[in-house]
Amino acid sequence: MNAYSKHFIEFISAGILAFEAYEKILEKPVSHSEYLNVTSDIHLWKLKVIPNFLNMKNNMKTSIAEAKQGDYSGISAAAGNFRGLSKDMDGIRESFMDFIDPALKERYFSEWKITSTMSDNLYKTLERLWRSGSILKESITGPIDDMALLKFLQDGETI
Repeated sequence: MNAYSKHFIEFISAGILAFEAYEKILEKPVSHSEYLNVTSDIHLWKLKVIPNFLNMKNNMKTSIAEAKQGDYSGISAAAGNFRGLSKDMDGIRESFMDFIDPALKERYFSEWKITSTMSDNLYKTLERLWRSGSILKESITGPIDDMALLKFLQDGETI
């Protein structure tokens, strides 16, 4: 959950930094089609995305603190909400990111991908939605180190 909250906040921070970087550009896109697309996206980011991102970031900070006290409902809700983020962003693009530092754009999309995968796995774990045996599929978890897993066995458990 700590790793998830770190990537979650990093994704949001990267999006906000990308938006701010575009806003600082003095010479905006010049072609008519680029200008219309970017202007529309910037308007929607100002109106919807940035306020939502800031709320999501604050909620994550609260949720991770609650999780450390044993209340996982906020983290579960955040993971569930993040799973629907791409649907929530339908019609809202990031076309303005074509005009900023490519490394910042890459950071945003890289963190989105990582956080999205972690959101799905964490939500399924907290809501107990995994089908029996699927949690051990390396296509889901990535490589599994059997020796590292041994330290998680409870008294009397064996592999």
